[in-house]
Amino acid sequence: MNPIHVTANSIDKAYLPVPMPQAWTDVTERLNFCNRKLGLSIHACVLMGNHFHLLCHPRWSTIEESLNSFFITSESKMNLWNTSYNWSEISSHRHYAQVYRYIYQNPLRANLVSRVEDYPFSTLHRDLPFPLHSSLSMSFCGEEGEKIWLNQRYDQDEETSIRMGLKKKCFQCHK
Repeated sequence: MNPIHVTANSIDKAYLPVPMPQAWTDVTERLNFCNRKLGLSIHACVLMGNHFHLLCHPRWSTIEESLNSFFITSESKMNLWNTSYNWSEISSHRHYAQVYRYIYQNPLRANLVSRVEDYPFSTLHRDLPFPLHSSLSMSFCGEEGEKIWLNQRYDQDEETSIRMGLKKKCFQCHK
């Protein structure tokens, strides 16, 4: 199965009704459950104030089974998310790299931080209850090299092309 980009909004697209650290704990608990019980491999996730982006792939369940469980499973029983979500299949390594960086750059585009590694509510920090998987075939010469690459901003046309490509069931980017 190819990796999948998923995005979902909070209820009514409003800002989350709980502090971000609490919402991040909720998201990571849900992802951990889906990883352990349903075989959902997590590649990247970023929580924003009213939505999240997730790059993942299901190993033995369908994406629908995994995501339905994500939305109903939580130790804290918080109901933060609109249960309708959008997903897009990523079918090439080039597109995977574009989406991977696009996800981590969300806080940069929102002017919340000046570097991706400064945003605390992302899997980039790797202090997680589940393993991260990556389909990146390039070498960054270590973690610092990856951060340099992640912080290289897209130009406006490329960013727009990626955003539009993610609206399709099979990601297509013309840049």
